[in-house]
Amino acid sequence: MSQHSPQYRRSRRNPIGWLAYAAIAVLVTTGVQSPAFAQGVDITGRVVDAEGLQEVSGVTVELLTLGGGVVHATVTDVRGEFRLVGVEAGTYRLFISAIGYEEYRNERVSVGDETVTLGTIELATFAFILNPIVITASRGEEKALEAPAAVYTVTTEDVRDRPAAVTAEHVVGLPGVDNVTTGLSQHNVVTRGFNNVFSGALFILTDNRWASVPSLRFNAYNLIPSTDEDIDRIEMVLGPGSALYGPNVNQGVMHVITRSPLDFQGSAVSVLGGARSGNTTNPDDEGLFQGVFRTAGLIGDRNGYKVSGQYFRGTDWNYVDPVEESERNLAIAAGADPDTLKIGARNYTNERFTADGRLDLGVGDQGTLIFAGGLTNMASSIEMTGIGSAQALDWTYWYGQSRLQLGNLFAQAYINMSDAGDTYTLRDGNSIVDNSFLFAGQLQYLSNLGERHRFVYGADVIRTVPRTDGTVHGRNENNDNITELGGYLQYESMLSPQWDVVLAARLDWHSVVDNLVFSPRAGVVYKPTPEHNFRLTYNRAFAQPTSINLNLDLESASTIGPIIDYGVRALGVPSNTGLTFRRDCGGGLCIRSPFEADPTEFQDFDVTPYWQNAIDELNQVLLASSGEPLDPLLEGLLRSLDPTGQVGTSLRMFDSEVAPLPWGPEISIAQGAVDVPALVPSITNTFEVGYKGLLGERVLIGADVYWQKIQDFIGPLRFETPSAMLDAADLRDFLEGPLTLAGLSPSEQATIIAGLATMPLATATWQQAPLSSPTDIFLTYRNFGDVDIWGLDLGLTWLMSDLWSASGSYSWVSDDLFIGLGNSQVDSIGDIALNAPMHKAMLGIDYNNSRLGLGVGLRGRYVAGFPVQSGVFVGEVPYFQTLDANIAYTMPVSTRTELVLNFRNFFSCVGASAVQEKGCSFTRTHQEIVGAPYIGSVISLRVRQPF
Repeated sequence: MSQHSPQYRRSRRNPIGWLAYAAIAVLVTTGVQSPAFAQGVDITGRVVDAEGLQEVSGVTVELLTLGGGVVHATVTDVRGEFRLVGVEAGTYRLFISAIGYEEYRNERVSVGDETVTLGTIELATFAFILNPIVITASRGEEKALEAPAAVYTVTTEDVRDRPAAVTAEHVVGLPGVDNVTTGLSQHNVVTRGFNNVFSGALFILTDNRWASVPSLRFNAYNLIPSTDEDIDRIEMVLGPGSALYGPNVNQGVMHVITRSPLDFQGSAVSVLGGARSGNTTNPDDEGLFQGVFRTAGLIGDRNGYKVSGQYFRGTDWNYVDPVEESERNLAIAAGADPDTLKIGARNYTNERFTADGRLDLGVGDQGTLIFAGGLTNMASSIEMTGIGSAQALDWTYWYGQSRLQLGNLFAQAYINMSDAGDTYTLRDGNSIVDNSFLFAGQLQYLSNLGERHRFVYGADVIRTVPRTDGTVHGRNENNDNITELGGYLQYESMLSPQWDVVLAARLDWHSVVDNLVFSPRAGVVYKPTPEHNFRLTYNRAFAQPTSINLNLDLESASTIGPIIDYGVRALGVPSNTGLTFRRDCGGGLCIRSPFEADPTEFQDFDVTPYWQNAIDELNQVLLASSGEPLDPLLEGLLRSLDPTGQVGTSLRMFDSEVAPLPWGPEISIAQGAVDVPALVPSITNTFEVGYKGLLGERVLIGADVYWQKIQDFIGPLRFETPSAMLDAADLRDFLEGPLTLAGLSPSEQATIIAGLATMPLATATWQQAPLSSPTDIFLTYRNFGDVDIWGLDLGLTWLMSDLWSASGSYSWVSDDLFIGLGNSQVDSIGDIALNAPMHKAMLGIDYNNSRLGLGVGLRGRYVAGFPVQSGVFVGEVPYFQTLDANIAYTMPVSTRTELVLNFRNFFSCVGASAVQEKGCSFTRTHQEIVGAPYIGSVISLRVRQPF
């Protein structure tokens, strides 16, 4: 990621230039001044190194008019101090530069009739910019090059130069990061694969607070209250982190760190307007608008406050879900009012507002007590879930946090709360209620034993309380609270100036899953010089089954295509029993049929008693698909036949791995009815070899090779209860003679036989299935066997000159589809997709000229095609390539007004798909996951005014 700053710019002078400025300094300091100088006032300050805070001498200090002309200049003395003498009243720009440092600029220095004191100004070396202080990898301050993990940082300047609707947009293109865009402000982000449309795999922190939605535990970036104006930096740690952070930290950590009011005061307001292409069917397209503000100040010397907020509104890209469309048409045909019907009623307005506040109070000589709180109201947004998309309406998320940093002691407590408002699922129109909350408390202490040994130890507790009024957890509503306790210890030892050792361990307890989980971590870091870091690490991380995994009980869709006798339902796995089939009906598998007088009763594995019902269902399918039912004579012939004893029963599974049937659903031959045992934690063991280093002072390289072994992987929602149907081969033998005598051609016979053979006549369902929907087709989660993944992540930042820089990344994983995964019961149950590409890359180039106030950036991104299996969304995403550009400009004749023109996806190339031909153009759209809209370009202009 580019490390450039519009506030810190590089400027290297030639020797003649340095002599000229030294001469000016001598004239000023010896009293040889022009009359104009003598009539003005002085400007003073002190320059120090940002890393060690040592004084920096010989630094060039220039005072410029707003138009760019130099009116005063000097250099710092041995104490790092400078004085500009005799400055006339007015408004100026200040530039400070030195060899090896990024240039500092202050866009507005106001001079009146009194001396102006600028205080201490910190200059950052190129090496420090490329090797910043981070806190997330080890839960303590350290340089990025010293961290025992792959860490990448997005700076304040990166955020400011590229406006975004949500923080997730700022990590696009980082090494190892899989970022799926599903709308104007909707994203799913993980590191190193195993993404999903409803993912909480990436551990999201905002100022040390877990920021996911409480009981649903998915990462809704458009519900996080932090704004671009308030972000200090984003730290992205690749790989597992359970040893320090606990459960569900097996796929990296994204830590959003906001700006402290003690360090950053002042106010700023920005307004952004824009438009997007790729949607010509929405007559109500409003483009997009975003307004952001932040204000911060001091109360006395050691107390500070800040308040920030944002409003965002735009018209999202259209997408037609064929299941929603089918369900809506059926409901309207049955008499539903289309104006009030929620099924398929998508509101493409993407609207939300946020508010965030914080109070920092000094405690003792070195402590800080912080109180923070914020909320986001998502007025309207379309969110993808494993059971189909949902229309979020008036969804509110809020938090309260208190934390104390007192020397080496850190303590915090926070609460996250959610209210889903009027949200409903789009495939069935059912309401989603979520009034859940999560409480967490944490205590940590850092202890140094001499200069070479450090201990970090602590404990935390998480209490999750789902409250869904039965809409999400159904019959499990009153038995779904979860408590998690954990403790950890990390030891870091500097064996020598070149060798470090890191050892850590954590133990966690879960109130529902009856397993203590041990998470060790070990690493060896070799630093031949301070600029180079080689590391070998091992991490064992785990992901506990979530509340959704355990307690989900939610209707997904009212029907399967035009077949009106079956619903689709998603069910969690009971922790005490799992989900088991009965196998004692006539000596075989038990089934339930909606055509029985009592569908809750289990029946023998034989669907020929439902022959007449199969003909009825076939008639419904033909009416729905072609408008023509069976010919009466043919129908009479079929009804006169009796398949008992001649046609067997087979199991078929609804999925999307084969060509769709003419009437909608897709099926494949089932592997059988396989019980779903109680879920256990998913364990990820990772070995990693990494390097990160500075070449000279201008090139930063990162390279990581890793191997992961994931045990008991918890897969996404998938169909697990097969349907019982007439055996196709038997049916062909049974009907061939009668249909030939009836005069049907071979193709007409094949149509009738295929139709009857794909009519679900019963369901092999679990004993634990709710009796209110005994014959539904169920989706659930299950543990799969071992998954092995190799991967490579590369990152590069190159400061080519004082004005130009380049950045790039490349990531590779060994597999994007794991075929025939099984478990201890069955060798092969099904396939699992990574839902992420095997190859992805980013390349960017930036031009920054601080004297002109101009910055220009260009980014290219490549994502290879990949298969998708995420809940009900299954298919293929073709490869795509996109180009982004941004132009940032600070007005020279106004008071620091900043303009940023941003072009997102302004040029795209895509691979061939069912709806698009392969090609490249400025109007090309692309889809980043199955079931998401096709994303077009976005152009926006932001005007920012600091005060």
